[in-house]
Amino acid sequence: MSTATPAPGMDRKGIARQLLRDAGVPMTAYYVLHAAGASDLVALGAGTVISGVFVIAEIVRKRRLDPFAAVILASFALGLVLTFISGDARFVVAKDSFTTALIGAAFLGSTLVGKPLIYVSAQRGMSEQAAGAFRERYRTSPQMRRTLGSLSVIWGAGLCLEAALRVFLVYQLPIATMVWLSTVMMVITFGVLIAVTLIVVRRSRARAARGDAAVEPVAAAN
Repeated sequence: MSTATPAPGMDRKGIARQLLRDAGVPMTAYYVLHAAGASDLVALGAGTVISGVFVIAEIVRKRRLDPFAAVILASFALGLVLTFISGDARFVVAKDSFTTALIGAAFLGSTLVGKPLIYVSAQRGMSEQAAGAFRERYRTSPQMRRTLGSLSVIWGAGLCLEAALRVFLVYQLPIATMVWLSTVMMVITFGVLIAVTLIVVRRSRARAARGDAAVEPVAAAN
């Protein structure tokens, strides 16, 4: 399975920047404001607002709203409103799990409609020519379709499991603990999923190479 990127959907620098924006910024804002005397609710809410500003700035810079940014921005807005209505600071930490679960469910659901989310996300950042070649390979290669479908299931299941565990822990541990632990869990989850993706893609490419090697002698004999 040949692609124009190291692995389908694997913009590792982009993922790192997104983790820094969506997890690192709110965590830093929380501890800084909390140390300055702000309440948990205010410190967490401020972190959410700052992250939302970064998302909006990126949308303006790119002049387009992709599905991932839309989900994250919507979760920020809804979570912020519901948090201050309920007055529950823990909800701010838990809301990130709802976003993660929603994205995980989208990965799982996308496999049912024949366009795995990995297939869609893999084309982000590609040139039009590279994206066209990628779509053609997807159309003509059953193995590529199986691989991307499997990866979408893996990412969907992994994100949903992490989200469920994080929600459980939010209501068991102190908020100050969960702010950093939530970030650590997210980073570890993405790290494991990226590693699994690289392994699956590497094995898929090896199988494709063996298949091509087996076909060449037959073609030469004909």
